[in-house]
Amino acid sequence: MLHEEIKQATTQHHKDAEQHSYGKEIMSKTLTRNQYIQLLIANYTYIKAWEKEWETSSLNLPANLNLDGRKKSLLLENDLRQMNVDPESVKAFNLTPAQSYAEFMGRMYVIEGSTLGGAMIEKQLKLNSNLEGAGFAFYGGYGKDLIPHWKVFLAELNHITESDKKETAIEAAKVCFKAVETCFINARQQAMS
Repeated sequence: MLHEEIKQATTQHHKDAEQHSYGKEIMSKTLTRNQYIQLLIANYTYIKAWEKEWETSSLNLPANLNLDGRKKSLLLENDLRQMNVDPESVKAFNLTPAQSYAEFMGRMYVIEGSTLGGAMIEKQLKLNSNLEGAGFAFYGGYGKDLIPHWKVFLAELNHITESDKKETAIEAAKVCFKAVETCFINARQQAMS
């Protein structure tokens, strides 16, 4: 199945991106407010560009993906405002539109996988006393629709069976992980300057 092939092929890319996302601090409940803001900015940078891409895409995307129900930019905007950050001050990532359905789905694998992980992150953030009064709408993701959305996505992804299209999806996921890593790095550097 393609999702398993992507997972295996992108293991290192996933780890590389994660190393910049304050995982240790999240799990130990020591994440600071400033670090949380950096995470929100990094995610918003990419998610804003990602949503703009599929809103204007000329690709024939299946209706059952329910892309409108997967929007997260408004959740991020609300969380940013709760941290006194104007979302308008955050520049979107420069994302080149996907040229094929396989490329689009490879990118979507990264975004949907991170939404799945967000549920665990949300629980830890809520237990962190440094973040009292912060909003966690983004990490709460789809709420009760999390698993149904994931299953629909996997079913669509696994319909890609031709080897060249599978390779395109895998490469797109690798590139997406690298782009997300760049967003995390940039958010940290901006906070330090």
